Amino acid sequence: MSEDLSILEQLPQFYHLEESDHMDKPMEIDVTGEVPHWINGSLYRNGAGLFKVGPTAWKHFFDGYAVLQRWTICDGKITYQASILDSENYNKSAKHRKLVGDGFGGSFPDPCDTIFGRLFNRFIPSQPKPSDNTNVNFMELGDRLFALTESTALNEINANSLTVKKKHLMSDYMALHIGTAHPHQLKDGTVIYNGTNMMYHKAYNFVAIPPQLDPSKSPFADAKLIASVPSRWKMHISYTHSFGLTDNFLVHLEQPLSISLPRAMCYKQLGMKGADIIVPHEGESMDIMLVSRATGERLPITYKAPEGVVFHFSNCYEESNHVVCDVCFFPKGAKIVQRMYNDLVLEDYKAGNHYKPLYTRFVLPLSLEKAEKDKNLVSLPNTTATATLVKGSQNVMCVTPEYFQETISADFPAYNYKYNGLKHRYAYTSTSVSILEPKLVKFDLIEKTVKTYIVSENHCPGEPVFVARPGATREDDGVILSTIIALNSSVQSFMVVLDASTFEELARASLPPEIKMSFTFHGIFTDKKL
Repeated sequence: MSEDLSILEQLPQFYHLEESDHMDKPMEIDVTGEVPHWINGSLYRNGAGLFKVGPTAWKHFFDGYAVLQRWTICDGKITYQASILDSENYNKSAKHRKLVGDGFGGSFPDPCDTIFGRLFNRFIPSQPKPSDNTNVNFMELGDRLFALTESTALNEINANSLTVKKKHLMSDYMALHIGTAHPHQLKDGTVIYNGTNMMYHKAYNFVAIPPQLDPSKSPFADAKLIASVPSRWKMHISYTHSFGLTDNFLVHLEQPLSISLPRAMCYKQLGMKGADIIVPHEGESMDIMLVSRATGERLPITYKAPEGVVFHFSNCYEESNHVVCDVCFFPKGAKIVQRMYNDLVLEDYKAGNHYKPLYTRFVLPLSLEKAEKDKNLVSLPNTTATATLVKGSQNVMCVTPEYFQETISADFPAYNYKYNGLKHRYAYTSTSVSILEPKLVKFDLIEKTVKTYIVSENHCPGEPVFVARPGATREDDGVILSTIIALNSSVQSFMVVLDASTFEELARASLPPEIKMSFTFHGIFTDKKL
């Protein structure tokens, strides 16, 4: 057995999926408890699930081939299907019975390349093709379903078979080199998409994708650039995973974790790995930018937050001339991408080390009028977040966050999406990045209290997904759906249904012991007939 395969075998069970675990059809699974009969639809989940093909294995957690899950709920019964996505990237590896292609953790040569071609690619820089291993999230666009990753490739998915219907490239419509797996959808069906351009003067871009009424056109044909913001560096572009929005603003984080443009141009020639392109800037601030949705212009205030990294926004909203920005924040977490190599994950797993994200609130005053040095300009009640004018500056503020429940690791946030961009009270998170304290958490952001659902030993909780009860008037009237992953074969994986108000278990759907369930990053619930 190769060293890479040996490392995988020592990691939790969700690293161990085989190609033979692919499912062409759904299976009915056992349900204990009672699933509310008003829940009818499908929970789609997406994640890096297949790490080995033949004698070869991916070396980085972000590189696994996408495994899509569909949990379909109807009249209290639940079916489950998990399928390896038939992307072009995966199909090439399956054909050659070994990994082919580039990833964060390394490159595997294409057997079809000639010797000359390999030398050409080794010594002459070229722009890589966007990976279509869409292993991060799902998005609905009208009555169509898409799987997304952080490249500009989007795979349109057959909702029943979980196969690729068609590959789309946002870079065919916009000058983008990197995409987002976390777009936002407005009430009129318009999707706001975020993408990165490797030219520093137009680095961070926001695109509006209106509903496409003409079925003969691409769903992205009418996409329109609504804002473009430069990078604070000329040779680095901040790594962006998600963004926020309010009624009037787009919220962007320029993090001290960036893509190095010189390294991106020649990392292969220097013998580097893909993750080496992403460079931590230890000791530097995380800058928060507000961009007007009406004009596309950046608000001329820079909000400098402490050093740290955010993968996931919760919600943002405006209140009394402030923007409130809730995120899951990794203090001083700039090295986290480099720690996701399998050998380092194993090292941390055995040692009990883990990065700890916190549910975090930044409060950003929208006006500097009559601002005094050293005076806290946050005037909202019920928050300890602060904002002060930087000495000698007229438009730079130092902001310190409010941390909710600092003892709790909190990531993969969810909330009632009806409140997207509006003031919300509740947020739901998972401690899945920390298997030392496995639980799902409900935050009451007004009372500053929590409710928890403790996950039993040898399990890892996935992202919570909120589903509102039809006709609900209360923000937390609904259920939380979450997949609970078995870390080894001594326990079963399952999906849990929680009452979103009381946070008590209503039902669970358990997979047979022999079924290994993949880890999933994100997903959606839909009651549409896609």
